[in-house]
Amino acid sequence: MVYLITMSALSRTKGATFERAVVKEINNFFETENIDFSCKRNLDQYQTANLTDIDIPFHAVECKHYKEGWAYKPEWLKQTIEAAGEKIPVLIFRYNRKPIQVCLPMYAINPEWEVDPYLNCVISMDQWFEVMKRNWDLYRCKFTSTV
Repeated sequence: MVYLITMSALSRTKGATFERAVVKEINNFFETENIDFSCKRNLDQYQTANLTDIDIPFHAVECKHYKEGWAYKPEWLKQTIEAAGEKIPVLIFRYNRKPIQVCLPMYAINPEWEVDPYLNCVISMDQWFEVMKRNWDLYRCKFTSTV
């Protein structure tokens, strides 16, 4: 039984470490692009259901870091979409010794497309930052009520 408790604690620590790394990358992006916003981990997520890990303008970010695999799990996407509300659901995931991947809906890439969070793509973190850079003003027009 102690082993299970230890593994659970290690898993939470691994997840929190990954979230902190993602926050750092997002804040570096904001600083580089002169976007006046700084994000942080949502610590209330551990006490309340349906809260995102990281809340940024126009986006609700969920982070997952697991030992083995390659693709995201459908339940991760469902959790991300449910927690996002009216914001763009962004699932950032990583497996050990593999690059970080970002799953986001296609309408985040082309805001003119119909809002369908289950029509999505998986791209790199750098590609996601490029998408945000190109679409930030469009997001502001389309998703102003979700900031």
